[in-house]
Amino acid sequence: MNEYYLLRAKEQNEDLQTDRIRKGLKVSLTDKEHSSLKLLAYKAGFKSAGELLSSFVGDLTDWHTNGSDESDLASEWYERAFGMSEHYTNFIHYLYNHDYTLEDIADMLEDEDYFEDVYERYIDENEGKTNQTREECINVIKELIEKGEEL
Repeated sequence: MNEYYLLRAKEQNEDLQTDRIRKGLKVSLTDKEHSSLKLLAYKAGFKSAGELLSSFVGDLTDWHTNGSDESDLASEWYERAFGMSEHYTNFIHYLYNHDYTLEDIADMLEDEDYFEDVYERYIDENEGKTNQTREECINVIKELIEKGEEL
């Protein structure tokens, strides 16, 4: 077997050990959405709507998948529904794509010059797009720190 697939299988098996209900992950559904989602889950052979959503997340993240076609279609759905618009970008997307850590983000709140430097690079890199204001970006930073979660 290809070394890549052996490594991926090992990583997936190790990752399965971290499977748990995640703090802060809540799904808000109307009564009809919940009823329809449960029905879809039961039709697919799942015991709950949560199992169906977990299966979809596996395809969407291309980690634990139902197959390459399913992962491709989940990715296509995501791009069609939420792909980055050429006219808009948000600060959390910028931070995520530039590998800022939670410690870096906390430093931005403490050091105004550091924040200004990051904010100016964010604006420059996204020239011509609708960007978030300084205040909105500071609120993003505060929210990330409050949650205490890595990006």
